[in-house]
Amino acid sequence: MNAPDPASASGPEKEPGVGLRALIGRLAEEFSADPKTLACVASVFGEVRERAPDLFVPAAGALAPAFADTEASGGSDAEAVYAALGEWALDAEGEPIERMRRDCLRFQSAMTRGALRLYAGDPERCAESLLALQRFIFLQLALLASLSARSQEGGGVVRTLPTPEYSAFMEIFRTTIESHRQEGRQLALLLLQVARIEQVDRLLGLQRGEAFMLRVTRRMREGVLRKQDQLGRVSRDQLACLLPGIAGEGVAVLAANKILAALEAPIPIGDRSFAPDAVIGIAMYPDHGEDQQTLVRNGKLAARAARGTAERVAAYDPTQGESEERKMRYEARLRHALEANALGLAFEPQLDLASGRIAGLACMLRWTDEELGEVPEARAIEAAETAGVVREVIWWVFNSALRLCAELAHAGLQLPLALKVAAGGLLQPDFPEFVDRSLRTWGVPPERLVIEVHETALAGGLEQVKETLVRLKALGLRLGIDGFGTGSSSLSNLAQLPLDEMKLGATFVGDMQRVALHAKIVRSLIHLAQNLGLRVAAEGVEDAETAHALAALGCERIQGGYVSPPLAADEILAKYAPRG
Repeated sequence: MNAPDPASASGPEKEPGVGLRALIGRLAEEFSADPKTLACVASVFGEVRERAPDLFVPAAGALAPAFADTEASGGSDAEAVYAALGEWALDAEGEPIERMRRDCLRFQSAMTRGALRLYAGDPERCAESLLALQRFIFLQLALLASLSARSQEGGGVVRTLPTPEYSAFMEIFRTTIESHRQEGRQLALLLLQVARIEQVDRLLGLQRGEAFMLRVTRRMREGVLRKQDQLGRVSRDQLACLLPGIAGEGVAVLAANKILAALEAPIPIGDRSFAPDAVIGIAMYPDHGEDQQTLVRNGKLAARAARGTAERVAAYDPTQGESEERKMRYEARLRHALEANALGLAFEPQLDLASGRIAGLACMLRWTDEELGEVPEARAIEAAETAGVVREVIWWVFNSALRLCAELAHAGLQLPLALKVAAGGLLQPDFPEFVDRSLRTWGVPPERLVIEVHETALAGGLEQVKETLVRLKALGLRLGIDGFGTGSSSLSNLAQLPLDEMKLGATFVGDMQRVALHAKIVRSLIHLAQNLGLRVAAEGVEDAETAHALAALGCERIQGGYVSPPLAADEILAKYAPRG
C-alpha cells in the first residue's frame, strides 16, 4: 500500500475533513471500492437486515451507519459513505486500532453469512456480493492501517495511552505476580464490571461503546490511579486494575470506592450521557490465588457478588465460588451453543377443550449440551440473561419458530404459535420492531402469533413492559401472561396491561386433583381471568381427570402429557399436516 500523502495527514476534526476524505477516496480507488461496489454492499446490508435479522442484529454495530443514508439511493452515494467512514475513523481517537479491526471483521463475517443464506440459489449474485464485501473490508482495513501509521509517526489519531487487551494484560499480570512473590509483598486486583456498555452498544453501536469504555479508563487514570497501577481489558464490559505493593484488603476497598466515586457522574457520548453502573470485585495475591488466571476468575466472582450489594464492592469469598462457577460454566457453554448453532426448539400441541382439536402450538427452547446434558428452558434463559446474550437467544428462537410457522402454513396447517419472552428480551427497546420485521420476513400474519410474558417480567419495570406490550398489540399480535400467581405482581398490574390470555402454570395445575389448595387457586385464577375478559389456557395437564376438571371451570385450552409430549418441527409436520 502507498503511504498516505502529507495533505491527507491532518489531525482529527469535529467533522470528517477534506484530508481524511481524500485519504478514503484514494484507498477506495486502490481497492476497487467504487460506487458500484458500495451499492452492492448496501444491498446486502439492507437485505440481511430485513430478511435475516438474527444475523444482522449482533453485527450491525459500529459499521451500520456507513449505509444508513445510502440504502434509499441504492448505495451509490460514495461521498456519503466516505463521510460515514471518516466519522467512524475519527471515533477511534484514543482507542486501540486493533479493536476497530475486529469490528470490521465481525461485520464482514455476519454479512457474509447473510449473503450465503439469502443468495444460495443465485450463485452469480452471491459471488458478486462476497467480492463487494471483501473489497469494502479491504478499504476499512487500509484506512485503519493508514491511521495507525500516522499515529506512530506522531500525527496522532491515537493520542492516549491504550489499555492492554487480555493477552497483553495477563502477561503484565504474570510478571507483576513474580516480582511480588520474590519480594514477599501483597498485590490487589480490582475487577471493574461496567453494566452500561451493553446499552451503549445497542443504542449507538459498537464503536461508540468503545468510546464510552475509553472515557471510563480516562476517569480512572486521571482521577484515581497511581503511576505504578496497571489497567487492562479482560472482556467487553470488564476492566482489571492491578494495585502493586498495597498494605492489605482494606486499602484495596478504599481504592475501589474511590474509583466508583470517580465514575458516579454520567459519561457524555455524542448528545447523550450514560452512567457506567459499575461494580468492583477484589481479589488479593496471595490470599485469593497465586496465579493470574485464578485471581481474574475470583475477581469476576467477587464482582458478581458486588452487583447484589448496596456498596457495589465485594472482596472474594471462597463460599461464593461454587454457585458462581456453575453459573459461569452454563454461560460459557451457552455462548458455545450459540456459536455452534446447537440450540433447538420443541413444540407442545394445545388442545381446544370445546372442539377436541389441536388449536395451537407452544414453542419451547431446547438445549442439550455435551457437558451439561439436558438443560431446562428456564435455566437456559437465566444463563442467557446473566451472560448478556438473552437478545441473541430470543432473536434466534423467534426466527426459528416463525420459519416453522411459515412451513406449516405452506403445508396447509394454520396453527397459532405461542412464544414465551423473557424479561431481558421484552425490555430491549427495539423488540417490537424486531418482531414486526421477523413476521414480514417469514410471511406470518401477526394474529397467528401469541407472545407470552412471564409474571416475573413485571417486577421493577411495569411501565416499560406496558409500553412494549402496547406497541406489540398495535402490530395485531395476541398477548398473554404466563405463571400469574407464582410471583408478586398485583391485580392492578394485571389490569393495566393490554392482555388477551392467561396461562396457568404446571405448579398448580399438575396436582390440582390431589391438593385442595391448588384446586382453589386454579379456580380463583380462572374466575379472575374471565372477569378481565381473558382467554384461559393451562399447561402441565397430564391426565383426563385434570382436563375434565379444567373444562368444567371454563378453561379453554390445555397442553401437557395428556395432549402430546413436546415434538420436534419435523414431527409436527408429519403428525398434523393435512394429507394429499
